[in-house]
Formats: sequence, structure tokens, C-alpha cells
Amino acid sequence: MYRSKVIILFYVKVLALRGSYHGDTLGAMEAQAPSPYTGFYQQPWYKGRGHFLDPPKVSMCQGAWKLCIPKRIQPEIANGKDLIFSSRDAIFHKERDVSGIADMYSSYLSEELLENLDPSGFICIGALIIEPVIQGAGGMEMIDPLFQRILTKECHRRKIPVIYDEVLTGFWRLGTESAAELLSCQPDIACFAKLMTGGVVPLAVTLASEAVFEAFLGDSKLEGLLHGHSYTAHALGCTAAVKSIRWFKDCKTNPNLACGGRLLKEMWDENIVRQISLLPAISRVVALGTLCAIELQVESSSAGYASRCASNLLHKLRDDGVYMRPLGNVIYVMCGPCTSSKVCYNILEKVFRRLEELSQAKTY
Repeated sequence: MYRSKVIILFYVKVLALRGSYHGDTLGAMEAQAPSPYTGFYQQPWYKGRGHFLDPPKVSMCQGAWKLCIPKRIQPEIANGKDLIFSSRDAIFHKERDVSGIADMYSSYLSEELLENLDPSGFICIGALIIEPVIQGAGGMEMIDPLFQRILTKECHRRKIPVIYDEVLTGFWRLGTESAAELLSCQPDIACFAKLMTGGVVPLAVTLASEAVFEAFLGDSKLEGLLHGHSYTAHALGCTAAVKSIRWFKDCKTNPNLACGGRLLKEMWDENIVRQISLLPAISRVVALGTLCAIELQVESSSAGYASRCASNLLHKLRDDGVYMRPLGNVIYVMCGPCTSSKVCYNILEKVFRRLEELSQAKTY
């Protein structure tokens, strides 16, 4: 399916989504759109060797799950009722594959891919790389799974390798063992880390399909992929990963498993999540699996990664024993796949009370 031994006559780019983050090595930084992480002080050699799409996003706003589609995808042809969902689960329903929104996505992506696969333009797409469902460091944004599913299928149709960066989303972070399950798709290459060891010690893996592996199979060592890491397959990390994976998948050690061990039970109380989204100080909420992210309502000039608007709130939450991390005006908390629902409820209740105080202290 794929070939590594070709004479490159075109300028090769990756296809990626704006707001994505794929690590801080030089090559990975080139595979993401301009952001605070690619600034001169962070990566002075950055050029951005990709074609970056603005993705549609989903979040809970004012008590309802809503879809926000960029103007570039022509939202005016969408049916208004398709932009609001009765529940979070409805966002993942396969029935959406035959909706007007799906047709709109397919048309848009076909045009984008055709434009960047035109041989006369001396540009081609070498691979697609995405964070499935949730973009982490870019602001804990939930990307419409329908968009990512169609994007994956359109790339596979054109023999473009698909890479899922599951460093954040893998190993039950979003309620399933792999976020690929939420998309009902399989990538050609996938990266995992973080929760793979339960967060105890560092370890990462890169998995590839047989077709990708065979593309680099040859008699000479120079035809292989030579770059590795000093701690590749270190014994302590591998042992921790084996133990953690078994722990997460065993109903005896993980009380949160449901649906025959395929899904986690709901970790965050839906009623409190909805109440938080209704507060005037809140712009949006995303609660999925072990993640609960909240964006504070601020002026556009005060938004973004450099914002310090959450500083006082975070200090108060620490007094309550809740340690939330800020991404500018986005704050989030993550529990473990085995964390009890009672602990999650208590955390979320404390967050809600502090956000209530914040809303009452401000004039909107």
C-alpha cells in the first residue's frame, strides 16, 4: 500500500488541524500550525511544513452540546437542528454519517485534498496527523468526531497514511482504551504514552500497520528508521505499562468499567457539568472520560495560552485540595481511569462552587 523507496519530485507536506500539538521535537513542531508553542523563543527554525485545516468543534454551552463549524466549511448550508445535540452520546452516533453535515464535510475535504494533491502544483500530502477527538495542549478542544472520521476515510481512499497522536487520548483517557474506537476508524500509525504506565514513569510507543512496516523493510540497515531514544524499551517503564494496562482492563481492579469492559462509566456528574456551563463566567465545558475542561468567558484580547485570568481561581481551588492546570483561560482536571465516582463528584462540586463565586463577583 505504501512505498518508502521513491524519488521525491514534489514538496511533501503533512495534513493536520489547527490547534493541534504533537510534541516539541523539531520535526513534530513542523507538523502543527503556528501557535504559542512555535514562536521564535520556542522554535526559531519553525516554518510549518503542513496544510492546516480549521476543524469544527463541539462543546457544552449554556446547557446544551453544540457544534461550531468554521465559515470556511460553509455552515450556511447546514440544517440548524444538526448543530445542537440532545446528548453528548448523540455526537458519536453513526447515523450522522448520512446527514447533511456529513455531505458538507466530505465536499469540503475532497476539495482541500484535491487542491493539495495536484501534481502540477508540485505539492503532495505525505500523511495526515491528528489528535483523535480531543486536542490537548491547544486548549482541550473537542473536535467533531464525524469530521475526523470522514477526514480519515478520505485520506485512506487516496492512499495517504493516517497517524493518530494518542499520547494524551489513549488508554482510557476519553473513556475507551483508544480514542480511535470513538471514531470507529483505524490509523496506519498510532502513538501512545502518558496513561500507558498510569503516569508513574515515562514510556511511549509508536505502532504501525503491516503495510507501513513492510514499506521500510529492506536488506540494508540504512533503509530502516534509525532514530531511537536513549530509554527505548527500558525495563521499568515496560513493567509499569504491563501492570497498568492489566489494572485498567480488569473489573476487579477498575470499578469504573462498563459495557463488558469496553467503556468507562460516566466519571463526571452530568447535572453539575450542565450547571457549570450555564454560569455567566463560563464559555464552554467539555467532559469526556477522565477529562473535564472548562473555558472561562473573557474578552478576546485576554484569551489564549498567555492569559493569566485563571490565576486567582486556581489558588482558591488549591486551598480546596483541587489542582487544576491552566491553559490560559482554559482550566482542566483529569482523574485516573480507576478513580471513584465519589471523588470525581466531590472535585466537580468544589469547582462549581468556586465558579459560582467567580460569576457572582463579575458583572456581565
